[in-house]
Amino acid sequence: MRPFLLLLSALAFVGCQNVPITGRSQFILVDESEVASMSASEFSKMKKLPNDPRLAKIREIGLKIVAAARRDDKAGVLPPSSKWEFAVINDNTPNAFAMPGGKIGFNSGMFAYAPTDADIAVILGHEVAHVICRHGSERVSQVMGVALAAAVADEATKKSSAKTRSSWMAAVGVGAQYGILLPFSRSHESEADHLGLLFMARSGYDPAAAPAFWTRFAKAGSKTPEFLSTHPSDTTRVKQLQGWLPEARAQMPKQP
Repeated sequence: MRPFLLLLSALAFVGCQNVPITGRSQFILVDESEVASMSASEFSKMKKLPNDPRLAKIREIGLKIVAAARRDDKAGVLPPSSKWEFAVINDNTPNAFAMPGGKIGFNSGMFAYAPTDADIAVILGHEVAHVICRHGSERVSQVMGVALAAAVADEATKKSSAKTRSSWMAAVGVGAQYGILLPFSRSHESEADHLGLLFMARSGYDPAAAPAFWTRFAKAGSKTPEFLSTHPSDTTRVKQLQGWLPEARAQMPKQP
């Protein structure tokens, strides 16, 4: 088992990075370009609506958010503005997403919940924050780490009974799910809410639209969208956003 532990220690040492603004330490084992390449492949397969008249608005607001976020991009994670690709996805599920490499999708079903530019800025600010924070690469790395832990457990129990091995593997799986993957997912979402709020404010959109949007979305009683899964509760999310409002307002462009 010693080789596995040495490998894990080496990977942990190499993989330590920090999130912009929050400074949270990250465990990243994969190159951002590799994840971006995989994301581009998936993005190319999606059913897009290239002639949707709302696409221009998504691109306009999205590029403003990207420009605002670039101030904190010391590591050069965000692609140049000319490399970003925006798409309206032909899907009635209220969802939006951003991928490493500058791919942003906005499902057609999300427009019903985002009638104003500020609402769109809330959503795109959150998604661009995921990119600059390298959450995609971090999640891939976490899955890799869990796989390595499973390999260590398998190696350590190879001389044990089938029942013992099964119990150990189950314990690793449950521990990873509830002790690592889900808590970190909630942390990522709160982090994206926080940074996204700052980015939309810098872009000239009233950050008060964020808690208002999530309050309205929660009351709509819609099916939980994909990008809300494993997120903080609606109450927690709104409370956090309200607490960050003074910080966000301080970053709004000064009026002449």
